This record gives sequence, structure tokens and C-alpha cells, in this order.
Amino acid sequence: MTSPAWAATAQRFLHAAALCLGLASTAHAANWQSAGFISGGRSQHSATQLPDGRVLVAGGFDGTNALATTRFFDPVAQTWTDGPSLPTTARRGHTATLLRNGELLIAGGANEAGAIGTTLTFDVQTGQFTAAGNLVGPRSHHTATLLQDGRVFVMGGDQNGSALSVATLYDPTTRTWKQNTHTLTAGRRNHSATLLPNGHVLVAGGENAAGALAEAWIWNPANGQWTAGPPLPSGARWGHTATLLPGGRVLIAGGRGAAGTYHAQADIYDSSTGTWAASVPHAPRTRHAATLLPDGRVLLTGGDDAAGYVAASAIYSPGSGFAAYPALIWPRREHNALLLNTGTVLVTGGVWPSGALMYVETNHPAEPRQRPTATLPEDRKDHQATRLPSGNVLVTGGLLASAPGTPNAGALRYRPEVGAGSAVWLATAAMIQPRQSHTQTLLPGTGTHGRVLVAGGFSGPQGWQDSAEIYDEATNAWTRTLPMLHKHSGHTATLLADGSVLVAGGSDGPQASAYTETYAPAGNQWQAAGSMGSQREFHTATLLADGRVLVAGGWADSPSSGALASVEFYDPATRQWSAGPAMAQPRYGHTALPLPDGRVLVLDRDLSNADIFDPAANAWSPAAPSPSPRGGYTATVLPDGRVLVAGGGTPVGGSTVHTARAELFDPARNTWTRTADLSQACAHHSATLLASGGVLLAGCGASLFDEPVSPASRPPAITSAGPVPLVAGAPLALAGLRFTGDSEGGSGGANQSASNTPLLSLQSVNGGPVHWLAAQVSDATSFTSRSLPALQAGWHRATLYVNGMASGSMLLPVEPPAMAAPDAPTGVTTTPGNAQVTVSWQAPAGGTPPTSYTVTAQPGGASCTVQAPATSCTVTGLTNGVTYTFTVTAHNAGGSASAPPTGGVAPAPGGSGDPGGLQPVPTLSDWSLLLLAAWMALTGWQMYRRARLLK
Repeated sequence: MTSPAWAATAQRFLHAAALCLGLASTAHAANWQSAGFISGGRSQHSATQLPDGRVLVAGGFDGTNALATTRFFDPVAQTWTDGPSLPTTARRGHTATLLRNGELLIAGGANEAGAIGTTLTFDVQTGQFTAAGNLVGPRSHHTATLLQDGRVFVMGGDQNGSALSVATLYDPTTRTWKQNTHTLTAGRRNHSATLLPNGHVLVAGGENAAGALAEAWIWNPANGQWTAGPPLPSGARWGHTATLLPGGRVLIAGGRGAAGTYHAQADIYDSSTGTWAASVPHAPRTRHAATLLPDGRVLLTGGDDAAGYVAASAIYSPGSGFAAYPALIWPRREHNALLLNTGTVLVTGGVWPSGALMYVETNHPAEPRQRPTATLPEDRKDHQATRLPSGNVLVTGGLLASAPGTPNAGALRYRPEVGAGSAVWLATAAMIQPRQSHTQTLLPGTGTHGRVLVAGGFSGPQGWQDSAEIYDEATNAWTRTLPMLHKHSGHTATLLADGSVLVAGGSDGPQASAYTETYAPAGNQWQAAGSMGSQREFHTATLLADGRVLVAGGWADSPSSGALASVEFYDPATRQWSAGPAMAQPRYGHTALPLPDGRVLVLDRDLSNADIFDPAANAWSPAAPSPSPRGGYTATVLPDGRVLVAGGGTPVGGSTVHTARAELFDPARNTWTRTADLSQACAHHSATLLASGGVLLAGCGASLFDEPVSPASRPPAITSAGPVPLVAGAPLALAGLRFTGDSEGGSGGANQSASNTPLLSLQSVNGGPVHWLAAQVSDATSFTSRSLPALQAGWHRATLYVNGMASGSMLLPVEPPAMAAPDAPTGVTTTPGNAQVTVSWQAPAGGTPPTSYTVTAQPGGASCTVQAPATSCTVTGLTNGVTYTFTVTAHNAGGSASAPPTGGVAPAPGGSGDPGGLQPVPTLSDWSLLLLAAWMALTGWQMYRRARLLK
């Protein structure tokens, strides 16, 4: 067995042993978690987050040979897959720099034959490497710095034992290299190079044949000249890290000194004054990694010291110095610690006592918080809340604390804090109809304001509702739609890929319903969508990536009363329902959440169990239940893919005791973690994801759940986007501030090439898969993407990430596809009556479904119109004895289609449509009165049952 193979086997064995002994579980409790294995150990590799969100690990050293293999890591699924091999040659000690055009530049390195001068670019869209010319001098263990103008500055390095003083520049627009005209007097390797806020580059320390260096130099990209800076105050060092802090200071940490000693002091360079501040003590280490976090702290991991390999971590907080941080699971040096867009730190590879390390681990250093916000005017529960394109949140209906048994029509808008402005609740027009257990759906549209469809629900004395209304934030007004075809309460409403809304099931009064219908906003039309295979209310309906809707569980009254485990799919393309794989157990009142990887997480109504549906496998698998079962909670998928589960209550005696407990569920790892509690105990509240990535929790007062970024002015900000609506195949252009952040994306140390290239994602406001957009070009204030993919109709969150910091998301619209005209009706028949003719037909067998039909008589043009799915209509006002032909025309927003005219038919007295004289007026018999009394009793029981189900 070769040494690398033996090392890999040993690592697997020791990891299993650690699990058995409880060592790994201790590390997990300390916040570091396993993220699988790279296929074979490696050190001196590169790890870069690509524009599609994945991480590319390239090259490295397995302890014997340089590597040409690459691996992709998916941060959402937490999985590893093979990537394309590096062409031409294996390499280690190279650099990898993400360019402003979205390509990845891999430069230099070394292998068994010596230093390498070739360079490559990797295009994430094609998945291919392309030659990018040769460095001015082959080299490894150099630095590569992305400049403000998009060029890459490569400095120093090792050339087969000689330290280089030559710097070279790469121009992505011409794909060429050229030598910098000015050269340092002394060569160096294992130094650091840091891009300063003014665009200059600070090169510090390093070593050559003469030993470690204490020099610091400033390079000016405008003229290519070097200026000597003050030397490192703690003396010469190499193998250190250099991190640009918020505000422009540079933290130089660790490394080895002139006599081989390990540095225990960190030096801080102030770029505004060109001087060094007082040194800060820390535990000695070298060949470690340093990662700047979104909150301005710096995480040091691994390395080695006089005692050997280091597992300890430390965290630096500006103004307070270093503090201990949970140790890595495995000691390592020459690894890579990459900050992902989610704020998670990914540690890959490195060297440990048994050789090259294949083990990967992650950590999420941010400390979530719950903080107060604008006071909710009055506590409420069982309401609905929806984020609008303006960034405001619309809250409607439910039960107020002052009238706990009466659904209300009140509405509010929450305006989040913007800059120095405080959050506030805005006066909002009340709904036309009071509602509880209604649905609320953000409709497709354009502009900065949105329209929201509120449908159905229960209105107390006014009963179950077939009414629906639309709120328009631009006018702060409500408008009724046409009534739904059926009453719905405790139903679901799902925005489909074509921009229509599917309303399914719920209670129609006496019992749960199987009825479904769709609403077309363009034509203000409701249309039957068939019946589900089972009656159900308090079920869930989730839009899948393929456009189908997954309906799961619920409560049924017939043929027997109880919770359901059954699953059905609705296919909008065929408007048909089909059975799906049943859940492991029946559920109602549960929660279903579309995850970024396309799966669906289902949490039971009391969190005592959970399942995940995988559409690719068409199968369910169990998920870990919450360690704290309770009902009345909220569950929100966060931008990083974790799920915030907050609040709820548990029955104690005859009442429910609310809790402030909050947890984070990680679907990729199937783990639950306690997080910051709510400001106060609450149940049956709402939780809404805001533009900032935080969550508004409203009901028992209001509070915000988020992760701090310090200072608040650091994240990028999108100020405009276009063209809108988004169009597949066209680019998306963003304008804004701080698109290249205020620091580099890495530590600046050798083999950790720094980059502050922005990453852009799009995700539907309804959740589900994330679309990453590679850049054509980007700079500090603009980003132009490559071609947009086809997207589902509706609103999509555009979020730009720099160095793990997210911009506030901007909602961008995608218009529904143009609707095709319907096919013509068939099978038209006529039935004459007295001065009228009833015309019947069959709906079109294919094509786009019609929303209405018109029947026109000739001669004269008399007509009648009915809404689909009706298939008959009576034309009145005709002349008896006159022969007429009738044309039936189907309509929808895409156009019309007509059946051929019928043969002639003449209305006449005494026809089938003639009332034929006087008819008795119906009166209530004794039996009718008994039936009415029974119906009233049944309605009362249904209201009681409903209250029990909602608990």
C-alpha cells in the first residue's frame, strides 16, 4: 500500500475510533462539524467559491506527489463530487484568484519536475480549463492579489530553491502577462500581500536564502513603483497571515522568526497613517489560516508550533485582542480556511502527523441574536404576513388580543430599519372581509410595490368564505376579485410557474373539501382545477422545481375522520392530479418548507417527527425531530439553508404554555442547534424573511432574528437592477455600493490567494433552488451577469455576496409566460325553448384551458357568456319561429377560438325551456325544518371541531 493510501486508511480508522470514544462528538458540540472527505489527502491546494456557489478544490500535495485532481463541494447539500483534472500538469503551492469576469485564474505552483510557469482559467459555465499564458518566471509559494482595476498582481515566490523578486501582472481583458518594471532588491517567498483601501499593495515579511525578512514594502499599481515601509515591529517573519480589517488596518499574525522561533505577537499596520500600531499577543503558530468574518473578527485555525501540529483556534476582535475559540477536530497546517457566502468557514486538507489530511470540517462563527424592533400595535395570532417588493411586510387578519374569538379585517405594514432610520409599523387600509385561516400570496408584477391575493378563510358569524381580495401597496387599497368557485378555509394557495394561483382543499363549511381551483390575475378569473383524491384541510402544498405541486397530509372528514398520510401531485401542464408516495405517518397542521437543494422538509405539527421528500428519488426519508416538541411554532428557511424554528407552545392541564425557545435545523447534517431565544414567549405568530436576511417575528410583540455585521456599513448594497422584468437569455445589470467589499476574501498568506469578487444569487420568494449568476464584468459599483436562466413567474430575491457578507436582497419580477389561445369547444348541441335556446358543448380536450365561453346567435347577435368550467348557456330575447345558428367561442387571456356554427334551430312556445304555466311556491315542510335544524347543529359542531384542530 502506498503512503498516501495508507494515510487515507489510517484517517478513516482514526475518525471511526474518535467517534466511538466520543472525541468527534465533543468537537461537534464545540461547533466544528464534519463536511466529509476529499478523495485523498492534500495540502498546499487551493479552495475557491465559484460564481455558481460551489467550491473548487484544486491540486495540492498528497505527501509524495503533486496532484492534478479537482473536487467540487456543494455547501447546500454538503456533498463532494469529482471535477475536471488540471490540464498540462499537476501542481501544488499555486494560487487561485476569482476574477471580475467570473473566471478562476490558477497560476504557477510546483511539482516533482520543479516550479511551474503555466497558468489556467476555469469557466464555471463551460466547466472547462483554458490556458492563460505563462508567468514571467515559473514559481510557487508566491502571492496573487486581485487589484481594483481587475488585474492580478503576482509577487515573489520560489523558483526551484531561489526566492524571486520579480512581480508580474495578468490582464484578464487581453489574457496576457507582463513583468512589473520595478523589482525589489531581495527575493522572497512565504510572504504576504494585502490590497489596501487606496488600491496599493502591502507586501510584508517572507524569507529567502538569507533567512526571514522584516521588510514591508508598498507597491503602487499606477506606476509600478515600490516604496519602503516601516519594518515589522515584532521582527522578521514568514509563514504568517495578513488580513485587511474593516477600517483599513492589516493584522499580521503568527509565522516564524529569524532564529526559527514562533511568533507570539500580532502586528497591526494602519494604512491611513503608514505606521504600525502596538502589537497584540496570541498563541504562537505558523502555516495556519486566517479568515475575516462578516462581523469584523478574524478566525485563526490550525498551523504548527514548537510542540507540533495545532488544532487550537483563536479569534481576534478589534479593540479587545485574541480569545480562545473551539479547536478543530483534527490538527493541521498548510490547509485552507475559506469563508463561504453563508458565513460558514470551510476548512479543507492540510498536513497532520500521519501525512496529507483528507478530512473536511466547517464552522459557523456568527452568533445569532434576537433583538427588539418597532412595537406591534396589538398582539395577534393566526394571521398572515408577506414581504412586499418594497421591503415592507404586509400583516393581515387573524385574532387580536382584545377580541380573541373574532376574526378581524385589520392590516398593518412593517417598514424595516433602513440606514439610520428606525423600523416602524405603517397604517394600512383594512381588508374588505375579516378573516382567519386565510391564505396570502404575492402575485407577479412589476415596479417597487406589489399586489397580494388574500383568499378564503373563516369570518366568524359570516362563516366560511368564497371571497377573495387583492391588496395593492401602490394605492394602499383593497379590491374584490370575482368569488371563488367554492368556499375554502384552512386551505393552501400556491403560486404556479405560469403566474396563476392554485387554491386547494380546506373546509367549505360542513366538512373538509377536495375542491381545487386556479386564479389567473391577468383575467381576474377563477377556474376549476379538478378534485384531489382525498378531502383535506390543514394540509400543505409546495411548488417543486419541475413545476408540479406536492400536496401532503391534512385532515379528512370522509370516508373516515382523521389525519392523512397520503400525498398527491398537481401538474399544471395537464391540470391533472395523481397519487404520490405516502408519508411515513399521518399529519395535519404540519409545516412544509422547500429547501435550496430542491427537497422538501416536513415538520410535524408538534415537532415530534420530521421527514424530507426528495423529488429526484420520489421518496421520503426520516429527519431528526426537534429536541423540544411543541406546536404553534414558525419555521423559516434562512439564506444559508438552515431552518429557524421559533416559539410555540405545549399543553399543560387545560391550557397552552408558550415558549421563547428557538432552534436551527440543518437539513444537510440533520442536526438541531439551540439558538437565541425570542424576546418573549409566543405561539401562533408569524415569521417573515426580510431583505436583510433577518427574520421578523410578529404576534406577541415583534422582534428580529439576525446575525450581526460590524460595522453596519460594510455589506454591499444593491441600489438598482435592470432590465426588469427579468428575461431568460438576457443579462442582469446591478448598480450599487461596495460590490468589492472593504477587504480581501482570504488571509493574504502564501497559497491563500485573496479575492473580493462578488457572487450573485437569485431565489424565488417562495423558496426552493438557488440560481447563481456568473459575472461578465464587475467592479466596486456594478455587476453585469451572464445570460439569465429560465425562471418561474413571480418575484425573485437578488442577493449579492462579498467576503461572506450579503447585500440586502432586492425583489425582481419575472412575468408569466404569454398565454396561448384555447382550442375550440366541441360537441355543440342546442335545445330550443320559448324565445330562447340553450346551447351546450364540451370543453376543449387540449390546449390552454379557457376561462370563459360566449354563445352568439345569428341573425341579430344576441349572446350569453359563462365562466369556465360551465359548458352550457341560454341565449334569451329570441323571436319564436325564426331560425338561428349559434357559435360557441372559448376565451382566455391568450385569445379566443370558436366552434363551427350550429345548424339552424327555431325557438317556439312550449319548448323544453318554457316554464309551461304557474309553478307552486316552495314552502318549508316539517321535514325541511328538521333538516334546517340539523344543518345548524352540524355547523356549530364544525366550528367547535375547527377550534380544536387549530390548537
